[in-house]
Amino acid sequence: MSAVAAIATPLSRRQRGRQSAAGALPTLAVGAGSLAVFLVLVLWFTSVGAGEALSTFGRGAFGGVDPISETLTRAVPLAIIGVGAGVALRAGVFNVGGESQMIAGAVAATLVARWFGGAPAVAVWLLAVLAAVVGGAAWAVVPAVLWVRRGVSEILSTLLINFVTTALLAWVLAKTVLHDPDPTVITPQGRQLPAHLDLPLLIHGSRLHIGFLVAVVAVFATAWTLRTATGFRIDLVGANPRLAAQAGVRPTRLRIEVLLISAAFAGLAGAVQLFGLSHRLTTGLTGGVGYTGLLVAVLGRSKPLVTAVAAVVFAALLTGGEALERAGVPRTLSAVVQMVLIIGVALASVTEARR
Repeated sequence: MSAVAAIATPLSRRQRGRQSAAGALPTLAVGAGSLAVFLVLVLWFTSVGAGEALSTFGRGAFGGVDPISETLTRAVPLAIIGVGAGVALRAGVFNVGGESQMIAGAVAATLVARWFGGAPAVAVWLLAVLAAVVGGAAWAVVPAVLWVRRGVSEILSTLLINFVTTALLAWVLAKTVLHDPDPTVITPQGRQLPAHLDLPLLIHGSRLHIGFLVAVVAVFATAWTLRTATGFRIDLVGANPRLAAQAGVRPTRLRIEVLLISAAFAGLAGAVQLFGLSHRLTTGLTGGVGYTGLLVAVLGRSKPLVTAVAAVVFAALLTGGEALERAGVPRTLSAVVQMVLIIGVALASVTEARR
């Protein structure tokens, strides 16, 4: 029996269920508090009644097939990036570079579509996903090297590389073979991908595509992996690196690995967005999803299934917020509620850690 296995004490399903339920209580409490804050803001800053606001929000996010499908569509990249970021967080690694890694994955997928666009769609998708995963992970190599060799915080390096990557994307779309030669185009963008490479829709007339199934597989596969010895090693490094080293785990190496894994998830999200929604490279491809995905991971407390629920919650805040805006409620109130959620969960995590 390995040292890691000796340290790990297997838990029964009932014990795991109790721990999961206990861990979810702070999140539920924060969610209820955020809802109360939202109602107060609506009553204070608008002329819309609380009941009307809640009804409008609910209809905008979940009031029928179309709103539900739109909410789930927006939750797809959030869930994929959030699950990857959550894995890194469990090891004590903060990957703030989801934006740049998502762009890298989308660019890699675009190159595959350009070179092999005439091949069957399934073959192109598989190659593009592989390229996107590798591209996203490769984009985290520089922060990893700076972290190990120079002691530069991964938070700082992954954050700064986002701005560099955004500038590089603008240059690529304006000066390279990937740019759209249409003279009427004002904003730099890439060529339209072949129509047969668009991801099939799950619901006709909506934007919900099979990328949703990719997100579901990513969530459950990660949840299963974290219940194995690999998951225990990740948790052990995050909780006590010194003990992990004594158990035969190499903390630095494992942290680099989870950083690259997290970046690979972001690259995958870039490919899904490319083939599922944008159908071309644009400077607004990410739409801030890389940053929001990290917030989703925090809200989900780095647990894949809870993170998936948090992704739907954040997506609902977007779709419901748009419905409220049409009813006369400022969209900024939704952003305020998001921040309340994050701050509340962070405070709940700190309180729990001190017990």
